[in-house]
Amino acid sequence: MTAAVRGLEGGKNAALLVVEVQNGIANPAYDASPLAAQVTARGIVARINTLADVFRRAGAPVIFCTIAAAQADWSGFRVNCALAARIRRKGLLVAGADSAAIHDDLIVEPTDVVSTRTHGMAPFTGTELDATLRGYGIDTVVLTGVSTNIALPGAATEAIGLGYEVVLVEDCTAGATAETHEFQTTMHLPLLATMTTADAVAETLPRGASAEASGSPRRGGSSRR
Repeated sequence: MTAAVRGLEGGKNAALLVVEVQNGIANPAYDASPLAAQVTARGIVARINTLADVFRRAGAPVIFCTIAAAQADWSGFRVNCALAARIRRKGLLVAGADSAAIHDDLIVEPTDVVSTRTHGMAPFTGTELDATLRGYGIDTVVLTGVSTNIALPGAATEAIGLGYEVVLVEDCTAGATAETHEFQTTMHLPLLATMTTADAVAETLPRGASAEASGSPRRGGSSRR
């Protein structure tokens, strides 16, 4: 039997975070970017769907973390770095637009939570994500999605600062290029998170699920799509 993934040992409660897998970021039909191409080439969307179903069956929360400007004129979206300027220049990530929606091929169930932020480069900033996770009694966040360049290292750093353990599912993530993904997942992210695979998480999670797993997950405080 495979050893339990560190952070998912028995008695620890985990949540799956699907970070920024949105049409305007990760779907080539909306944005023909190198990152979207990597998402497709690595096949992460189908793998995230499978892993999310594992979490739901275990009674563990699935949380989609998205970014979208609250206003169509981008007022209130602070441009204080090059990436924020690029996001605004593309103009795809505006609340209510199809391009800002969760990737067309991702399955979102009624029990899932959607946590949307309107600024910043990582999912805990200016959102209720921390309060939502604490409402579920979460010990460990399991990160999937994009990108291994910016948002996922940011999410891991924020989560650690808030006291969570972090697991990153390498084969459910992508970076802007294959080379940057390889660098980040071998040199940087292992300093912040337990690096693992979807299969290893799926095998471990039933042993790490909470005693409440037989019932429906408690509701968090974030908005839903």
